[in-house]
Amino acid sequence: MPVLGIDSSTDKLSVGLAEADAVIAEKMIASSFEHASHIIGLIDSVLTESSYSIKDLSGVAVAIGPGSFTGLRIGLAVAKGITVAMHIPIIGVSTFEVLSHRLSGRFERFYLAAPARRGEYYLCRVEPETTIREHIALTGEDELVDKIGAWPAGLVGREPSGEWTRIAHLIPPEDLVISGGELARMGAKWFGEGRADDPATLEPLYIAPSQAERRFGQK
Repeated sequence: MPVLGIDSSTDKLSVGLAEADAVIAEKMIASSFEHASHIIGLIDSVLTESSYSIKDLSGVAVAIGPGSFTGLRIGLAVAKGITVAMHIPIIGVSTFEVLSHRLSGRFERFYLAAPARRGEYYLCRVEPETTIREHIALTGEDELVDKIGAWPAGLVGREPSGEWTRIAHLIPPEDLVISGGELARMGAKWFGEGRADDPATLEPLYIAPSQAERRFGQK
């Protein structure tokens, strides 16, 4: 029974099906953050072309960020709707967890970053046994070069520019695309270990408040 993976954390929307030992299928589109218009059709397409229906799913793994505030909300809302309607488990997976799993065999230590508000980034230093969610911090662009030094570093969800052009060892952007299939496979593995989240309390991994929340707080 496959697990459905949903990533809507960047301008690319990715959906995949997987079991713990293999990716079955995945599709990705560049939807320019119009994820709400495409996500249901993309899920239906992956299921149909793989000869599965939504009733065949054993669970849903959904990206919880860091990433686009609105994009994460859309993916999470759809994932929760499916799990509640079909009475199957859900698990949230950080986008950095997916990438650290992919890259850990290549680098002894490396940094992952994602855009936050203007001039700031979510930055995580990844080493063996790093607990990703406990090591993500908000970092100013002017601090990047000093913090990263000569270690490999990758920027997720945006082409490197500004201070990023001074990073000594940039991980190629094509190695940093979030795969819905990989996400689903990680979720299937975690479900097999007895892990799952409560759909009522699962939230995106926000390291900093959204622009709307900051504006509201100023009133």
